[in-house]
Amino acid sequence: MTTQQEVNRFGYRLLYDAKGCSISGHSEFSTDLVVAGEYDVQVYFGQRPQHGIHIVSDYSKYYIPGTNASFGRSEFKTETDGSCGCGPFFLEIAVSVAVETSASPVNNAHDVLLKQAESRRDELKGVIYLVAGIIGLRFHRQFVLEPFNENALAWSNNIPARRYASPVLENLELIRLNDNGISCLEALKKPLGSLSLDTLRKHSLVFHWLLRAWHERDNLHTFIALFIPLETLLTTVTESKMSTEDKHRAKSIRMLLRKHAGNRSGDLLSFFDTIVGRIGPTLDERFEDLARTAKLPGWEADIEAFKRFKRMRNTLLHGSDKDVQQRLSVGQEEVRTLEDLVERYVNYALFRDNNVYRSRWRPGVR
Repeated sequence: MTTQQEVNRFGYRLLYDAKGCSISGHSEFSTDLVVAGEYDVQVYFGQRPQHGIHIVSDYSKYYIPGTNASFGRSEFKTETDGSCGCGPFFLEIAVSVAVETSASPVNNAHDVLLKQAESRRDELKGVIYLVAGIIGLRFHRQFVLEPFNENALAWSNNIPARRYASPVLENLELIRLNDNGISCLEALKKPLGSLSLDTLRKHSLVFHWLLRAWHERDNLHTFIALFIPLETLLTTVTESKMSTEDKHRAKSIRMLLRKHAGNRSGDLLSFFDTIVGRIGPTLDERFEDLARTAKLPGWEADIEAFKRFKRMRNTLLHGSDKDVQQRLSVGQEEVRTLEDLVERYVNYALFRDNNVYRSRWRPGVR
């Protein structure tokens, strides 16, 4: 991972609890890889991962106001026999890159390097995902089924340092279902009973993905997951309407075919209508149509926000133009704003109102 010429490095690692796995005839195995000529990757299989095992137990997943929340008990082990809920066999993948740093005390250099590792976390994790995915695909998914630890790494003058993050503790609110809420639930009996099977199928799919998005804890994963129920809503529940501009273009083409296609005009018009029938509006057009129809408070801003969030989602999944260098950060504010937008329009599609739950976490609500 380090050389005399490259003594300052930063990186990232993922440790997988490779349940049920082992190496035939060996207790451990490690190898070094170079990915894309830039990233040094160390792959380790065995019971003693190089960067250790960080075990956090008895911690709370949520903080409920008025109650005690536990941040858990933290232990650092070099190996485990499996009695503490993980191991005894692990897959560790660590990636690092060389970096030039100004002369400074080792501890300060470590802080600088660890901050650089955190700032490029998504990039470094992408390299790990490539290697981990290949191992899972070519060998077995069980090797990478259970991510256990992840942390930033740094080496200054060949002295290693690591940074661990504790499990996420989500702040909850004190929620009381009142008589009005009970009445609203009772009032759903008639509309739910009269749902058509087609409507049931479409909306249950939307809510399936919304529920899964709510379960996510990582900002990046939540942001991407929230787009699935919204895209499902826009492609399966809203009407497929051709834009006005496309209608004009189609009309012009039909006029040209009737005028110049001669005795083949009927056949060509039929073929053209078949093609047009398969052309649907874009997601932007679908959402804009839904927002204009719903006219929820701030719907014009919702249209612009949707376009921005869709570009962010596409950049995250597909990358940007090769000639454009773009750094994209998804924070808590973006996630909450997208979540609010998704929830309001999913609610409108089914209930035709804006009666979504109130929360101090919802943008603009205090």
